[in-house]
Amino acid sequence: MLKERIDRKTPITLILRDQTGRKFWLKIKLHQKLSGLFSTYVKMTGVAVHDLRFLFGGERISESDTPFDLELNDQDQIDVMLEGSGC
Repeated sequence: MLKERIDRKTPITLILRDQTGRKFWLKIKLHQKLSGLFSTYVKMTGVAVHDLRFLFGGERISESDTPFDLELNDQDQIDVMLEGSGC
């Protein structure tokens, strides 16, 4: 399905879901770094980015990744977890 999207400027909508089940629908272009999406989420929630982990398919994703890199499709969900502090 990713290969069908020829227009790199057309945004997709990603769902960011936190541990409580709250969801945020945010748009991003295929070749934009996810750092912008993470920053928007941080502004909306007030939680510092260094306190969060962003996961897709159970794997941690990086601020430097793009939706294209991860083969994300419209309406895919990214899980947002609070970073564990350990003992």
